[in-house]
Amino acid sequence: MSKKIVGDDGKTYVQKKPFYKRVWFWILAIIVIAVIGSAMGGSNEGDTAKKVNSSSDAAKKVSNSGSKTEPSAKQTTFKVGETAEYKGVQFKVNKVDYTNGDGDIDSPDSGKQYVVVNITITNNSDDKIDYNPFDYKLDDNGNQTDFDSTVSTVDSELNSGTLAKGASVTGNLVGEATTSDKLKLIYQGNMFSDAEHVVFELN
Repeated sequence: MSKKIVGDDGKTYVQKKPFYKRVWFWILAIIVIAVIGSAMGGSNEGDTAKKVNSSSDAAKKVSNSGSKTEPSAKQTTFKVGETAEYKGVQFKVNKVDYTNGDGDIDSPDSGKQYVVVNITITNNSDDKIDYNPFDYKLDDNGNQTDFDSTVSTVDSELNSGTLAKGASVTGNLVGEATTSDKLKLIYQGNMFSDAEHVVFELN
């Protein structure tokens, strides 16, 4: 409520309450904090990747149980050849190759090789999804770098684009690493959420 004061000149003035003491300010602040907390810190069943059973495994389970199989329980790390499903989108690392490049045209840094990861992305969600090679990191013993190498001997590199419902794309991600180290592919779809990622062990 505004406060009336009388000045030295005999006039009456209205002293308004500071905005941070007003009820509406604190209500708005609480709403903003709740929204940010929900977006950054909240996690639920859909925020965790799951392993998708192979067709042979699925056939066995169907024959044994007589019912349709579903993606198995939560899984944080996947292997080459396994399919991970995250929010209706499937990721599969088909194979991993290593190359020293052409030599005359391109070559990796000393002590390293080019790591070529062939990946398939399938959109089984109800919406269109965007894909981008910069959503992926090559983890070399904890040192994470972009798949931003271009090698003349490697074609079909994964570019950016959009997948409609039911569509898929296959392409190569190329980076550099010390291949004797422990290597991982990390999908980080949301830079603001550590929970939103899928990890594949490459070796």
